[in-house]
Amino acid sequence: MTSFDRFSFSFPHLVGLALMTAAAVLAMVLIARLRRRRAAAPAFVRRRLGLPSGVARWLVIGVATVAALLALGIDLQGLWSTLVAALSLVAIGFVAMWSILSHMLASILIVVFRPFEVGDHIEIVGDDRVVGDVVDLNPVYTTLHTEDGGTLQVPNNLFFQKAVKRQPPAALALPEPSAA
Repeated sequence: MTSFDRFSFSFPHLVGLALMTAAAVLAMVLIARLRRRRAAAPAFVRRRLGLPSGVARWLVIGVATVAALLALGIDLQGLWSTLVAALSLVAIGFVAMWSILSHMLASILIVVFRPFEVGDHIEIVGDDRVVGDVVDLNPVYTTLHTEDGGTLQVPNNLFFQKAVKRQPPAALALPEPSAA
């Protein structure tokens, strides 16, 4: 038995497949006609309507493909399971990467805008007060030397969620005005 013996190429199936293909082509022509009609519309209308028509086009292609595969007698249960598993992995990966990318973007913003530098004494104001001297800055954490002699690694995105009070290092601090 060859792999082609599984498919049923009977006349009613082929007619149904031809009708589905014709319906899909007709839907694509109608979507293209709507696109041409809005070509005379202002640019902001064209941009706003571009996404729905693109989604509609790919939805028609997807439905026509699935209908054609079902009409040919191909079992899609395994394909559905694979698709759901792949989408689940993509979602989990996106959530995991979002946190890391958030920290890295925050570290780039810290380097560019310099709300503090290595050697500064900072305080993160909020419910949980964090105080220390900045001793290191890496793509994910800023390391602080605390007053009790310990070190504390603070996620970089925290500096953009809370207020930060900065004091320059003692060596660079401006001298107190003398009372003359």
